[in-house]
Amino acid sequence: MRATRQVACRVCRGPVAAGFSRCYQCELHGGLADGLLADAVMPIAYAAKGGQLAADLWRYKDGDHPADERLRTMLRDFLRDHGPCAWRAAGMAVPPGQVAVVPSGQGRPEPHPLALIVSSCVKLPAVRLLARVPDAPRGREIGLGWLRVGSPVAGESVLVVDDTWVSGGSAQSVAVALKMAGAARVVVVVLGRHVDPADPRSAPLALALRDGTRGPGHECVHSGAQAIP
Repeated sequence: MRATRQVACRVCRGPVAAGFSRCYQCELHGGLADGLLADAVMPIAYAAKGGQLAADLWRYKDGDHPADERLRTMLRDFLRDHGPCAWRAAGMAVPPGQVAVVPSGQGRPEPHPLALIVSSCVKLPAVRLLARVPDAPRGREIGLGWLRVGSPVAGESVLVVDDTWVSGGSAQSVAVALKMAGAARVVVVVLGRHVDPADPRSAPLALALRDGTRGPGHECVHSGAQAIP
């Protein structure tokens, strides 16, 4: 049997440097907030720079109806077909009882367009997430004090939905806030895991994209996308 090497981060399914199991950002998050991060991160698809999904994730925020509908269908189908895989990956004995949407880090007025998509696909009570400094832009790093949780979540399992994962700072900031508020388990589902085909580390992932493999994060299928000969 030939040896295999890991080509996708074991946390976010993004590209990794040779010899590493986690990408730089996920390693950094682990050092900053170990024990408070999401129990599982499940990207639905790779969003290759310049591709259709990457364009949809940009355009839907500006009211592009076809883009909005494609993203809505993607999330609905994933939760229907692979939700149980996501819950198991996060160590949830039962499906999540609440849902949280990652808020804009750029001070976008509420409601965020993603919240409207999620509310049409997920019939769960929504967790209120409040920025401690309203309308203040933030970078891509994890923010330990960026948010406060305005709903009771102690002992709960929570589904967190984000549209795009580049560094993961916003989504993991939400996970940290939820864990600090007492949430028992957190699973993050991401519509598109950003991939830049020009990045040499992304070559195996770009090949998977050309071959039609879109979803790296489905727990029941992702093992084949994590290693290559």
